[in-house]
Order: sequence, then C-alpha cells, then structure tokens
Amino acid sequence: MNHNNHRPGASKSPSFKEILHEMNTTGKFQVSVLTSVEGLPIATVPADYDSDLTAAMVALLQRVSNDAQSRLKMAEVDEVTIRDRDHIRLVCRYLVIGRERLILAAMVPPGRPYRRVTNRAIRQIEQLLA
Repeated sequence: MNHNNHRPGASKSPSFKEILHEMNTTGKFQVSVLTSVEGLPIATVPADYDSDLTAAMVALLQRVSNDAQSRLKMAEVDEVTIRDRDHIRLVCRYLVIGRERLILAAMVPPGRPYRRVTNRAIRQIEQLLA
C-alpha cells in the first residue's frame, strides 16, 4: 500500500481511472479498460463505454492466448492484438503484480504507437498496487 498520501506535502497517487484517462489522452486511444483475468472490469475510460462486454471479451482473448501459448510451447504471452479492417487495434497487455493477474486493454487508432504509453500506465498501476 502506498503511504505517501499520509505525509504532508506528499503527492496523491493517481486512481486507476486517472491512469487510464492519462493513457487515453497521451496515446489518443478511444477507450481503455483494466480488468481481472476473470473478466471483471476494474476501471474503464470513458466511463460510459460498455465495460462489462469489453472486460469479458478481453478475458476471453487472454484465455485463448494462454491456450495457444501452452499448446505451441511459447514463452509467456505478454500481449495480444486484434486489428480490424480500418486498422484500429484492440491491444491487450497482461500484468502480474504479486498474486494479481490483470489485463490492460486499449482501442488504438490506426498508425498510433502504444507500447511506451501502455508501459507507463503499467508502471503506474504496479506502483498503485504495491
């Protein structure tokens, strides 16, 4: 747990929604979701997006990628990307923080880089959960 919030003058840790909002703004992402591997949404930005459906689909992708990884004897999968005909990508990044297994997913517009922006969000989420 981050105790910085209790010291005078210490900066407040961002919430999951604030982290996702910053990630969306910086990366110009359409939507992002932080979910459990079971498909339970933790945070979604924008908030009015269908977080239950998105979280369930992201968790399904995670299960399929784990099955493929296991059967093909690949190293641990850290990302799955689906791209549509319009070149919009659904990027799913996997996080293991202690005993927590989470998925950070973002809808990335065509031609937009995402790795650096999602790496920063992952580090912030790790700090929040530490």
